[in-house]
Formats: sequence, C-alpha cells, structure tokens
Amino acid sequence: MSKHLLAHLMPQTARVKIQMVFMLVSLFATLAYSLYAWNMQSLAVRSNIDARLITAAAAMSKLIGHDYLRTAKTAQSIKPEQFLSVGRLLNDYGHKVGLHHLYVVALHNGQVRLLANSNAARVGSGAQYFQTYATPPASLLDAFQSGEPRFTDYTDHQKDVFRSVFLPLAREDGSTVVLVADVDRNYLANLLDDALWHSLVIGLLTLSIGLLGSLILGRLLSAPVARLADVADRVARGDYRARVPAEGNDEFARLGRAFNAMSVAISERENEITRQAYIDPLTELPNRMRLVELISALIYRAQQTKEPVAVVMVDIDRFKYINDYLGYNVGDAALKSIAIRLSEMLRGNDHLGRFSGDEFVLVLPGIDRNNIDDTIYRLHSVLENPLAITGQSIDIAGSIGAAFFPQHGTNGNTLLRQAESAMYMAKRIHAPYMIYDARQEESRKDQLSLLGELKVAIEENQLVAFYQPKVNLQDGYIAAVEALVRWQHPDRGWIPPNQFIPFAEQTGKIRGLTLWMLRECMQQSRRWREGGMPLKISINVSINDMEDPAFVGMVRQVLNDTQADASDLCLEITESAVMGEPERVMDSLFTFRELGFKLSIDDFGTGYSSLAYLSRLPVNELKIDRSFMMRLNETDGIQIVRAIVQLGHILKLEVVAEGVENTEGWHTLSSLGCDAIQGYLVAKPLPATELTPWYMDRRGRWTLPG
Repeated sequence: MSKHLLAHLMPQTARVKIQMVFMLVSLFATLAYSLYAWNMQSLAVRSNIDARLITAAAAMSKLIGHDYLRTAKTAQSIKPEQFLSVGRLLNDYGHKVGLHHLYVVALHNGQVRLLANSNAARVGSGAQYFQTYATPPASLLDAFQSGEPRFTDYTDHQKDVFRSVFLPLAREDGSTVVLVADVDRNYLANLLDDALWHSLVIGLLTLSIGLLGSLILGRLLSAPVARLADVADRVARGDYRARVPAEGNDEFARLGRAFNAMSVAISERENEITRQAYIDPLTELPNRMRLVELISALIYRAQQTKEPVAVVMVDIDRFKYINDYLGYNVGDAALKSIAIRLSEMLRGNDHLGRFSGDEFVLVLPGIDRNNIDDTIYRLHSVLENPLAITGQSIDIAGSIGAAFFPQHGTNGNTLLRQAESAMYMAKRIHAPYMIYDARQEESRKDQLSLLGELKVAIEENQLVAFYQPKVNLQDGYIAAVEALVRWQHPDRGWIPPNQFIPFAEQTGKIRGLTLWMLRECMQQSRRWREGGMPLKISINVSINDMEDPAFVGMVRQVLNDTQADASDLCLEITESAVMGEPERVMDSLFTFRELGFKLSIDDFGTGYSSLAYLSRLPVNELKIDRSFMMRLNETDGIQIVRAIVQLGHILKLEVVAEGVENTEGWHTLSSLGCDAIQGYLVAKPLPATELTPWYMDRRGRWTLPG
C-alpha cells in the first residue's frame, strides 16, 4: 500500500519537484534579472540627474554672464535689483530644467557667501545678496580647495534632502566661485520607485513564461536597459545626438522616447542659452563675449600667416538724444538699421559685432594702420547718410577708434580695450578717427587718478577760485569778474583746469566741483560787497548740471546757506548746454531768474542755436567765444563778431567778448559796439587776495595802456 502510494506519488512529486525546480530557477532568474534591470535603470536615472545637474551648473556661467561673476565680490559691488534679476533668471531656468535650487557661492574672509541665488526670486524667501552660507557641506569646501566638481547628498536645516553638484569656476582675478545646482531627493526617489515598479512587472511576466521564457525575456529586457544606460552615459558626456532605439509601444520604448525627448529638450535649452550668451538679441550680431572669441581665433590664424588684424570700434554720437526725444523703439530701429549698413560694407572674412549700447566693433583681418584709411572713409560714408525711421530722417555720426594686432595687443580683450580707448579719444577731440596710442592711455590713467583725488581736494579745500575782470568798453568800469577754478595739489602743485574739468564732466563727477565754486563765490561776493566792491561774479555751470532737475534745488540751498545776494551772481551756461535739453534747461533758467541770478550764454557762436529758441531764453548776456578773437584781423571774422553783437542787442542782451589780448582787438570790438571785454589785455585770472588790491589801486576803473 505504501509502495503503491509512493509509486503513485513519485511522478507527481517529481513533476512538482521539476516544476518547483523550474519555478525556483525561473524565480531566481527573474529575481536576478529584475534586480539587474532595476540597478541599470537606477544608474541611468542617477546618471541623468547628475548629467542634468552638471549641465545646469555649467550653463549658469553663460546664463549669468562672466561680467556679473567678475564684478560680484562684495555686497556693494552689485545692486540689489541686479542680484534679484539674476535670481529670477536662475529661478526660471531651474523650473525649465526641473531643478530645485541654483546658486553661486564664493569664499570671502573664510566664509562661504552667496553671489547669486534662485531663491531670491521666490515670494517669502529670505535669501539676500552676499548672505553667509551658515553650514556649507564638506563637499562644497572640498570643491573650493581641489578645484574639481563634487557631487553630494545632503540634508539642509529644514530636514530636506537634496542631490547637489558643486562646480568650481576660476575668475579672472584668480579667485574661485562655485556654481551649485540642487535637485530634491524626493524627486529622485520617485524616479527610482518608478524604475523598481518597472522591474517587478518585468519579473512577473518572466516568471509566468517559465525558464525558457525567462531567459529569452531576460535577454530582451536587458538589451534596452543596456542601450538606455549607454545613451544616458553619452548624454552625460554632452553628446545630445545619442538616441535610444524606441520602436514599439512597451514600457522601454516609451521610456526611450521620453528619454530621447528629454535629451532633445536639454540640447535645445542649452543651445538657446549658448545663443543668448553669444548673440545680441536686438541686432542678431555677435556680442562682446563672442567678439573676444572671434578676435582670439583670428589672432591665432594671423600668428601662422603673419598678417595683421584690425579691431575698429564705432560709437554712434548723440545717440542718447534719439532715445530721449524719439523713444526707445526708434532708437532700437536705428541700431538695427546701422547694423545692416555696417554689415553690407564687410568683406567676406570680416566680422561685425555689437559691443554695447550704441557701440559696434569691426574685426578686419589683413588691415593695418597703412591701409585702414579706405575703411575709415567708407565707415564715415555709411554713417553720414541719414536714417529713415518711421517716416523720420535722422542724422547720425560716429566716433571711431582702432587698434591692431600685433602692435597693440595679442588677445581679444586687450585689442577691444585699446580700440575703445582710441574711440573715446577721437570723441573728446572731435577727430575723424584715432589709432590707439599708449601715451593716451597713460594720460587717461592719470586723469582717472586725478578724478579719484578730486573729492578729497574738495573736502580738504585744495581748490582755489581765481577771478578775471570784465571791463566796460564805453567807460572802462570794472563791474564784474568771471570765476575760474584752480587746483593746488599737495604733491603735484598747481594743476591746470583742462586736466581735470573736461574729464570730470564726461564721467559725471562735475557736480561737487560746481557746488564748491558756487559756495566759494557766494561767500566772496558778500565779502566784496561788505568791503565796498560790489562786483558781480560769473560762475560756469556745466551741461551735466543743467540737465539735472535736482540742480536748481541744490543751488537754492547754497544760496540760503551763504545768505548771498543772487543779483551779485551770474550763471554762465554754454550754448551746447542750452540746446542739449531745451525744455528742461528752459525751466531751470526761469527758476534761476526768479531767484535773482543773472544769466549768460557762454561760448556763443560755436553751437547750433535756434534764434526762435534764443529769443525765449531769460538770459542777460551773450559771451562771444575766444576763438573769434583770433580772427579779428580778417574780414570774415569781423563780420561774424558784428553779426553776433547786433543779434545780442536785438535780443536786448549785453555782449561780452572773452580772450581779448591786444589793443587792436579792444579798438575793433569797441567800433563794433561790443559792451564789455575780458582777457589778458586787462588782467590774467587772479586770486581774491590779489584781485582786491588790483581793483582798489585802479578805483574800479581800467584804462587802455598808452
């Protein structure tokens, strides 16, 4: 019975055993393969995340811009609004690429500080510029020390877990910043959970088919994962052309298509970021960063061929007025038209880029200072033709500077800087163009040094007011003087005004000097009036001052502080200042007139005044520019001065000639009806301590010698 039962059970037991063996083998194979599949997918997910992190971190420097990273060093070096703008840019980019947090840090006095932060753009965030990173991960500090990228998983103070990359970047000054990109570990965990579920589904299917099916299915399943891992690895290395075969509609095919789509999207975003980093969006020309690369590439080739390379910078003169009077839309349209015109004059191997607002750069292989004149001539011809924008004809002109390889530099940044320096020199002296001269650079550096010391000079009272008398041509009485500033530097001695005043005007630093002169002259006018010398003092006011609406209030405050009589003071405004911002200047002039100041138009005859506009100005005096005094021995010169005198008298203005140095000029001006003169014929500018006895000795009246 037992044998029969055993015989009956044995086949079944063997079958069961075989089935169990097959099931166990199938289960083991399934489990082994499922674990393998899950591990491969996990590697692919992690590799993709790390690739996304490193790509995002690398793209940040292009997105933010090297100028920002170079400038951002202290809390005062970047304005809060610029920091917030960069934070928004990083925040938008982080959302697009699926990252949680992007920021830039630097070591400062042994502490890690934030230079840029995507959290700055989020509502309620406390992240501020240059905020201290309280507890930086060890991997971050290691990245600073080693200069190599570091990946890490860390938990912040809110117990949130992140996967991060720390990518060091060396700045031009030798310091290092670290670009940081974070992804939430919960997001990574979800991706890994998805990979695990895929593996379990594959395992169940494999187990139901059996050992043979398991082997076949395992092979079929392992191949796509291997291909996916291989493609993910290529994408991680930056090869965005790699594609996962994704035929069919199974999970791996959908995953492959999703992976391919993600790779394409990342590639497109990186290409767009690169394009934005190198191309000016308005003109579609290469921007400053791209110009540096283009020039450097041309220099490399030129070193092999021994040919020169010219870098020519063009600045559009008075472009500010196009924006101010016609609007930024017209200004943008004008820049586009100028870019097209300049592009049309290029040779096949030339390059054109937009350096900054209204500055363009031409890079010209094979051009040196011996054959650049034709290019400059064509440039001026292009720029002198008026632009037709929205039915308006706009006259333009340009200041041009040039630098050459190898004479002036051997890299892109240097040549651009030298060309810019030459361009500014051309603008200052109104030359058709200038070629870079190292002596000009030294002069510019010296002016910058003086400009930095000017504030100290004002605070320490190193400035001295000199006064040049004005003489009435009819009776010889001295009723007024013009105040002129001099600088007695403790180390350099007397510094002539032409070495610091023009540069102070160009850089917007003239305000402190003007206010010092106003205060000094107002105090001196009180002293002279109280001493029986009621001399009117004329004070020069720059175009920068007149175009500032706040300037009137500053003058009113100085007048109140000194308790001077405004009728003893005359403000001299150049003709170009009057015509620069006519309506704004007109309002200021009427306010000064109401306060009691006399008003004078200086350097008359050198600008382009409208007679209709001049007739509306509340001025008392016209000053004929000294350049006309040198032509009083010519018929044309005499006719011009006669016309100015007659015009002044028609407008009921007193006419003063400056720069009179000889008796012939005195007699000519007297015969033409000029009211008063000033110049070396009467006296050179004198300090108040010398002018007072000079005036008293003559009892307030000057007579022609001989």
